[in-house]
Amino acid sequence: MARSWLYTMSTRDAATGEWRNICEPDIEGRRMGFPLAGTWTQDGRHLPSDTAFSITCTGGAQAKCARFGYRPWEKLPDGTPLWDHHQACTRMIRADYCGDGIGHTRNGTPIVIYDRNGIQQDEAAPGMAFEAAWGVDGALCVSRTRIPDVLTMEGLAAICPGVRQMPQAAACESNARALVLNRSIEP
Repeated sequence: MARSWLYTMSTRDAATGEWRNICEPDIEGRRMGFPLAGTWTQDGRHLPSDTAFSITCTGGAQAKCARFGYRPWEKLPDGTPLWDHHQACTRMIRADYCGDGIGHTRNGTPIVIYDRNGIQQDEAAPGMAFEAAWGVDGALCVSRTRIPDVLTMEGLAAICPGVRQMPQAAACESNARALVLNRSIEP
């Protein structure tokens, strides 16, 4: 299993001269991060680069996805790069249904992530139901939104007319183009 070395990163406050950690705490209270090759656009696309990198903190979607096993620098046994899986995972973590960089979730909301490659296994969890199938450009289909108070299915249809709504979870879950899938708490 490949490791991601974690670093504590600080910046000096220009006014006080004091050092301040640049990362917010993750769910375990860690305030650490690591460099990730490439840059990110405002609409949430990860662009490759041989010279540029970003810093990702363990509490953010980019780091979570790499630490879940969707490391964009690695490949599946068949040689398929995990770059697109990482991109799909970041869309899923943020509930970026439209693939426009706008998330529709709340920090700390529990989800179950899985894929057909065995990187993450589907784990039956009480109170969880299928939510959506994800690709690099956002949700391929949605059975229900993660947090209806944040975004309803009607709201989803209004802002993401290209995203298929499939209330029959099995039909959405079987989407062959899905790179990652998820379950979330049923309201």
